[in-house]
Parts: sequence; C-alpha cells; structure tokens
Amino acid sequence: MPDTKDLQARYSVLFKNYLNNACSVREVEEILNFIENPLHADFLRQEANSQFLSIDQRSNDELKTPETQSSMDRILDRLHKQISQQEKEYTVAPVRKNKFMVFFAKAAAILILPLLAYSAYLTFKTPDKSIAGSAQVTWQTVKTAAGMQTDFILPDGSHVWLNSGSVLEYPVAFAHDIRQVKLTGEAFFDVKKDRLHPFIVNAGSLNIEVKGTRFNVCNYLNETNSEITLESGSVRLFAGDYKDKKTMTFIKPGQRAILDNNLGKLSVSEVDVEKHTSWKEGQLIFRDDKMDEVVLKLNRKFNVDISLQDPELKEYVYTATFEDESLAQILGLLKISAPVNYVAYKPIRLDDNSFSKQKIIITRRK
Repeated sequence: MPDTKDLQARYSVLFKNYLNNACSVREVEEILNFIENPLHADFLRQEANSQFLSIDQRSNDELKTPETQSSMDRILDRLHKQISQQEKEYTVAPVRKNKFMVFFAKAAAILILPLLAYSAYLTFKTPDKSIAGSAQVTWQTVKTAAGMQTDFILPDGSHVWLNSGSVLEYPVAFAHDIRQVKLTGEAFFDVKKDRLHPFIVNAGSLNIEVKGTRFNVCNYLNETNSEITLESGSVRLFAGDYKDKKTMTFIKPGQRAILDNNLGKLSVSEVDVEKHTSWKEGQLIFRDDKMDEVVLKLNRKFNVDISLQDPELKEYVYTATFEDESLAQILGLLKISAPVNYVAYKPIRLDDNSFSKQKIIITRRK
C-alpha cells in the first residue's frame, strides 16, 4: 500500500501531465476520483500554489495569506459542486446514462482544474506598475476567466464580486484623497463608507463616484452599452478625469443608467434591481426581458456564442429564474416555454489546439 508521500508525488505528476494535455483516459478518471474527495482539498490547494510558483517568484509563505486561502476554498467548493451537479444530471431517472456519459460529464467539470492554478496566479500575481499616468502607484490586477466568477476584498475593506471574463485593476494602497479602480467587464461593489475619500470606478466612458454604496457596473469591451444599477446609497456619474470631471447625472436606488458608447447618449430608468445583480449569487433572473437580453446573459455565464436567427425573436419577452441548471437544461426549458428551436454545434479545434466557443443558433418555431 503506497504511503501518503508516494500518492501525493504520483498525483502531482498526474496533474502536471493533465495541464500539459498528456494524460490517458484512465489517468484522467483517476484524477477525477481524487478531486471529488473533499479530504484532498489541502493537497489540491498546495498543487495550485506550486503550479503558479514557477511563474510567480514569491515564496510559498508569501502566498499563504487569508485572501489566497479563502480564494482557493471558494474555487474548490465550486469545483465539487459542479462535478456533483453534472453527475446528477447524467444519472437522473427515468433515463440512466451509461458510465461513459457520467465520466464525460465529470471530465467536463474539471476543465476548471487548470483555472485553479491560473485564477490564483492572476488574482495574487506580482503587482503591475506600468499603467499609464500611474507611475507612482503600484497596481494589482484581478481577472476572471470566461465562465468563472470570483469575489475579494479591496485594501479599504470594500467587497467586490467579479463576473465572467472581467478585469479589475486597483492600487495596492489607495491614495490619500480618492479610492480609484478600473473595470472592464462586470462587477458588483459593496463599497465601505468613507465620506472623506470618494470611491471612483473608471468603466470606459462611464465614470462613477460613490462614498459608501452597493451597485452593479457592466462595461464589456465587445458590447455597445455601459451601465450601472444602484441597489443602495447614492451615485454620481461623470465624464473625463476625476480632477476635471463633468457631472452627467445622479441616480437613486432602484435606478439603472445606460450609456450608449457610440452615441454618447445616457438614459436612466427604474428597474428591478434583483435581476441585474443576482448573477453574483449564481442566479439568472428574467422578468419580461427581451430575448436578446436573455441571450446576452447566457453568453456571459456559459462562455458560448448564442445568436438569434430571426430578428423578430429579439422582441419576444421571457420570464424565468435559473440557478443550478446547466446550459443544456436552460435551452431545453426555453424550447418548451417559448416558440423557439435551437441547433448546437460542437466547438471547433483551432490552429493553436484550443477550441472555439460553442455556437448555438436559436430559430423561431413555425
């Protein structure tokens, strides 16, 4: 019977082979069984550290902070939850899938294993001093891979949830006068109250000033609009640099401001805040939303490319709440409850051996 050290040495090699796409099917199944056991969480955490220690030159002791351990715990919890969810989906009565389908579902789930090391590295990597105009400020960068989410605490105690495919840049230590961050993608902020030191979010053309507020900001590079939804507190929107800012408007709790980046047009409306912020709780809430909004949120959450073939479908309104459902389950429910059909295409292997996003086309049912 191999001792603990021998087993850990074996799995350390297997993980490295997996990350290099050099595992056999039997070895992948062995890794799956190992990962599923919560007793191996500490070892998995150490493996993640060792994977990015080869990139980041800090010592292991420097990485053993409460923040890194908390981040690792959240990632491992999500990993176990996803594997369990996939197993249930493929073994539910009345149609019990074969062993290969269960294995395939679990294997798909641990595609986030490489992101365990990658996310940890991106979250706690060596700070960057290269941001233009900030030569005297040391900046930290947090990134989330497509299809992933994370949350963390800023130096001032503010809490941030970062959605799929997003980037937040912030100083390691905030300046004496303001607390300034830069967002690309989507984030929910719970800002610690400090009336003497305004909290500034640079989100493309949309700049935000708060002093102690809960709000959601969306600013994806490939989307036309930037937007903010206010849950509580007060927000001032402005254009230009903070020192020579030009006030655009103030918004109140329960309001959503949308800036058309092409036209420079700003609109403010009353909204259901919950459906715009529920993503941080793992939910998708649609309440009389147009189908193009539904597709947009599904693309963000599942990192896929869904398109509406019929222009008339964009105006169709849809109401539903999803939490633990897979993309296949959501599409199946959509097909039952709306006048649509869909065709899902397998991802295509690209020249660099990566895969394209899965393409899904939704059509109007006649």
